[in-house]
Amino acid sequence: MSEKNSKEKIMSSAAELFYYNGFKGTSIRAITDRAKVNVSLISYYFKNKQGLLEKMTVDYFEQYLELLEQLSVENSIDDSNQFFNLIEEIIHYKYDQFQFTCFIQRELSLDNTFIREMSSTYLAKEKYYFDEAVEKMVKSYGLNEIEQETFYIQLKSVLNGPFTYANDWQNHYNWDQSGRLFIRTYINTLRKWFPAST
Repeated sequence: MSEKNSKEKIMSSAAELFYYNGFKGTSIRAITDRAKVNVSLISYYFKNKQGLLEKMTVDYFEQYLELLEQLSVENSIDDSNQFFNLIEEIIHYKYDQFQFTCFIQRELSLDNTFIREMSSTYLAKEKYYFDEAVEKMVKSYGLNEIEQETFYIQLKSVLNGPFTYANDWQNHYNWDQSGRLFIRTYINTLRKWFPAST
């Protein structure tokens, strides 16, 4: 097995176990057993479990910010249709990393110091890209500075809600590919709530 495949298997297994058991409730042995790799590979690739979490968190946010940068460069959003295309792209990214996204959201809600410190830099960059992307649309609604900050908080809630409250919707949508159905329904419902820009 190649180094890349081994690392990916370890990180994929860790994401699943962190999702179900939390960081503290997941042992290195459980991760390597799940990944079917030698336990020594954790120290070889990541030094320890904390190093593994750091690598996974950095990769997750770096890829996320690359997507946001691409979307903000390609789209200077000035209407609600473009806005929802942006939301949909981001939610699909988060959904494709479903277990780790849910884990990150849960750890942030528990005030995990490491996750908070790691993500604070990335969240500042996220806000910058959002501001760039939706500047025209926000102006078209005539929002003042305080309302713009409120809009950003609401936008984050829309993007993170499906992963903060995953158990709520999974009770209604059987788990398999029907998660995709939920995402479509979620976006379509948001479109009904959001007024067309004037």
